[in-house]
Amino acid sequence: MLYEPSCETRYSLEVRKKVSVLVTETRGDLSIHALTVTGILAGMAALVAVLDNAPTSAVVWLIVALVIDGIDGPIARKWLSNSEVPRFDGYILDLVIDYVTCVIVPAAFMWQFDIVSHGNLGKIAIASVIGSSALWFSQTEIESSDHYFRGFPAAWNMVIPTLWLLDAGSSVNISVTLLLSVLTLSNIEFAHTIKVKRLRKVNVSAMTIWVIAVLVISFQTTDVNLTEKLILFIGPLAVLGIAVDRAFQQHRSLRVSLL
Repeated sequence: MLYEPSCETRYSLEVRKKVSVLVTETRGDLSIHALTVTGILAGMAALVAVLDNAPTSAVVWLIVALVIDGIDGPIARKWLSNSEVPRFDGYILDLVIDYVTCVIVPAAFMWQFDIVSHGNLGKIAIASVIGSSALWFSQTEIESSDHYFRGFPAAWNMVIPTLWLLDAGSSVNISVTLLLSVLTLSNIEFAHTIKVKRLRKVNVSAMTIWVIAVLVISFQTTDVNLTEKLILFIGPLAVLGIAVDRAFQQHRSLRVSLL
């Protein structure tokens, strides 16, 4: 005999259905979440390319994921409704996808294309990437009130392809990886490319040049020349310079407050 819900149970279910319509996501919200999810599809395509020994394709898909990550945030901030009890948290969804596309796939890229040695040091370097990034993404306060990231923001999806193109050798690559892993867990603040107003034009311009350079140079069949290598340094140097500027501003503010 089938279970027959009581009148009270049926009423409760009906009320819950009505309430869920009022407080959960709209179709527009779900469309925005669907856009965000396409980032993980691009990440999956990048991982498949890594496993297929196709580094250029992997770089292309990583950049596609980066572009999706760059546009879904502003769209969500402008169009996402203020539902009271949403089923899906766009912020958490973004973090999950970013960990895959910015950390896991680049870590696989490192190993597959010999960016690090396949000995213990190489394994330690990859472990430092995965571990430090996991801790960074789990911080209770990833951003400051004025949108500076606390620690290096685990942007391995740009760092690793750049190291691959520079081809400086596994020793240099391991050293850079370990240094950035330490910075990931530091209190040094790095600017969000879009949200931080100070030096925004410099930041956006440098990042745009960096992304385009990585994309274009990854298609080359010849060795990267000196000019191209210098272009690849524009983005990292800008990120470093803005971080130094932030540290200087904080130090100056502290001195003024102590006077």
